[in-house]
Amino acid sequence: MNLKHDIRAVARQFQIHGEFLTAAPYGSGHINDTYCVTFSQAGTHARYIFQRINHNIFKNPVALMENVARVTAHLGVKVSSEPDASRRALTLISAHDGKPFCCVADGNHWRVYLFIEKARTFD
Repeated sequence: MNLKHDIRAVARQFQIHGEFLTAAPYGSGHINDTYCVTFSQAGTHARYIFQRINHNIFKNPVALMENVARVTAHLGVKVSSEPDASRRALTLISAHDGKPFCCVADGNHWRVYLFIEKARTFD
């Protein structure tokens, strides 16, 4: 599959273990580029959502991601005692430098979330 971005190279920037298997465009959004990426982790498939932040719309992606990280951390604490807590709030995956995003050589900023299986989204 010929993708618009080198998702495998982006994936190497994040704290994701396992073998990169596939990446495919995902969803119906029109602002950010979104991909569903699958890794093999000890024989189990794990999926993640990769998003390229559209810096033409979001002029300060670093500040945006600081806000997203604060909100997701706050919500994560609030639901931590709930059953199936990982499905109740988005979980950001950190880049290797500990930030909730990375900036790749072409200047694009990327973020990664755990994929919430069987979740529904609405436009």
